[in-house]
Amino acid sequence: MATNLSRDDELRGLLSDIARRQFKSSRQINPQSNLFLTAKYAVDKGYISKAQLDTSFSASLAELNLTQATLTPAGERKLKVLINH
Repeated sequence: MATNLSRDDELRGLLSDIARRQFKSSRQINPQSNLFLTAKYAVDKGYISKAQLDTSFSASLAELNLTQATLTPAGERKLKVLINH
């Protein structure tokens, strides 16, 4: 797993995967992982909707469910910007 990607690179990948409906099941992951932190950032910024992030399991395990996640209009605009850079 790559850990040296920029936030923009991580965000572009996440938004692109959501747009292409690549998330087929929920995942239990480390809440400090790049994927979880990027998904939280995208939710906080209003780029995606219908994402489920649950950190109630433990300090080292969270659930990330993007199976129903969709890009908001802001997320679509952000993805276009990230792709064109």
